[in-house]
Amino acid sequence: MNFIGIRFSSIKNEIENFLKTEYNKAGILFSSASPYGQILSVIENLHQLSFLYLKNTIVGLDVNQPGTTERMIKNAAIFAGHIPGRAISASGTLRFSLKTDIDFEKDIPGGKISFFNKLNIKNKTNSLDYSFNIGTEIATHRLNPNYQFFIPIIQGKWMTKSYTGEGIALQTISSNDSGQQDVENFNVQVIVNGNLWTIKKHIYEMIPEEQAVVVRTGFNGGVDIIFGNGGFGAIPPVGSTIQLLYLSSEGSLGNIFRRTRNDWNFVGSIFDGNGQIVDIDKIFNIDIYNDITFGADGESIEFTRTILPIVSNNFVLALPQQYAYEIKKLGVFSHVNAYEKSGTIFIAVVPNINLFKNQNSDYFTIDKSAFTLDTYEKSKIDNYLRTSGVIQLTRKYKIVNPKLSYYVMNVFVIPYSDVSDESINSQILDKVSNYFLSLSRINIIPKLDIIRQLSNIKDIHSVDIQFISKKNEDYHKSMILEMQNQLNMYAETGVTKQLPNYDSSTTLGLDPILGDIIFDPEEMPIIRGGWKNRDGTHYSSDIEGNGLKSVNIIKKGSIDPKNRPIK
Repeated sequence: MNFIGIRFSSIKNEIENFLKTEYNKAGILFSSASPYGQILSVIENLHQLSFLYLKNTIVGLDVNQPGTTERMIKNAAIFAGHIPGRAISASGTLRFSLKTDIDFEKDIPGGKISFFNKLNIKNKTNSLDYSFNIGTEIATHRLNPNYQFFIPIIQGKWMTKSYTGEGIALQTISSNDSGQQDVENFNVQVIVNGNLWTIKKHIYEMIPEEQAVVVRTGFNGGVDIIFGNGGFGAIPPVGSTIQLLYLSSEGSLGNIFRRTRNDWNFVGSIFDGNGQIVDIDKIFNIDIYNDITFGADGESIEFTRTILPIVSNNFVLALPQQYAYEIKKLGVFSHVNAYEKSGTIFIAVVPNINLFKNQNSDYFTIDKSAFTLDTYEKSKIDNYLRTSGVIQLTRKYKIVNPKLSYYVMNVFVIPYSDVSDESINSQILDKVSNYFLSLSRINIIPKLDIIRQLSNIKDIHSVDIQFISKKNEDYHKSMILEMQNQLNMYAETGVTKQLPNYDSSTTLGLDPILGDIIFDPEEMPIIRGGWKNRDGTHYSSDIEGNGLKSVNIIKKGSIDPKNRPIK
């Protein structure tokens, strides 16, 4: 037989010719109805079905295929080792201070109060549930007239579901929350016969008969609870009581950007020194001490799709991209860039401003502090990293705020003549604001990104943009000034001094040919005025002001509306 032909049809023809020859030697006519002909036909059909199945499998696992469903993408991610993130609850700190007009002896018998962890309270303004997050089962405070104390809280209400142990290896329980709520990403507990079992990331992390479980995002949403098989983790006994406790989270809706006093209703009870329920609203002023933020919705499909190429199953935080991946999973940050310098991994993080800004604000009216993290917020990230993965012992990391690089943007536009300038300007600013509020680029901002967005405005015939870099203008301004000073000194004193090595073609922060924004890992580009270029021209930080500002819309004529494209 000649096996040079690699196509199945060629091989099949070779086999048929061989069989016909052998049949002829026996004086028998070969046909597809012959025994070997039928076997060959079955093998051909099985081969075709195998390739059809393989093709469908490849298409099904290709998350970039058009029409790929959310469920398919999430399941493909789980198979690849990435566990899609669920909603993350906003958290912060409340301050309780005694009111000045209370009767201490009458209103607080025994001079102390006690309350339990997970105590449920409601915010009056957004009507969402929050819970005490004190870290111990019960806390007691002995009070005096000037006493104040602080309580960490987290958005959500603790829920309990009960199941029964089946005594089988790898027993799995699936649980979903109802409505808009989601099972919070970090606050899940599993209790078997009254004992709290440890939560592990993978079954292979469990030692034999260890009271531990694996908790992960389920294939159908919610969470899957996976028990061990004896060799890896213990098996819940037959008839045992299994309790699943989890925080039911509203995600980003739980963020609170105001500091309204006494904006809380207590659903749970606080007790005085005699064990009686205290009217907490009557005796305490309650203020938000640390902002209640970092609430985020479950991982978006777009993020899951883009994160798959860098998924790692080793559970070790060692490389810069692994740190960035772990923090991006939180869904709370719009810009995460990790880089290594002198043996230390620096992680530059910018909050997702869309989650934390006031609803009436846009990109241009947000205070610059929104692009940075305070010490409290950095400590949250640090705590998350230390509890979410195995940090390599030889690695040091540091969470830093990126250096803000300032840019001005000129938009050259030719609109249709039947559209007002105010309408065009408003639409352009809205598009630019939305783009930079959701900025995910980590080293370059191509002009094409923004031109593509602006081209979607139906009132615009053509558009182009130009970026001006403060870093570039500062460099040229300082070099020109230094050269001028040297020349003035020579004119006055006759002393010759070597002029600085100045290259007028140098371009900092911009692509020298295309004009795209280029920035280093430790930088974060922002469109902001409040500075002057090399010629002394001032760009105002007020987007609504007169003169040049952070975004300058320059109209270059207009086009007759009759030339609008016909849809």
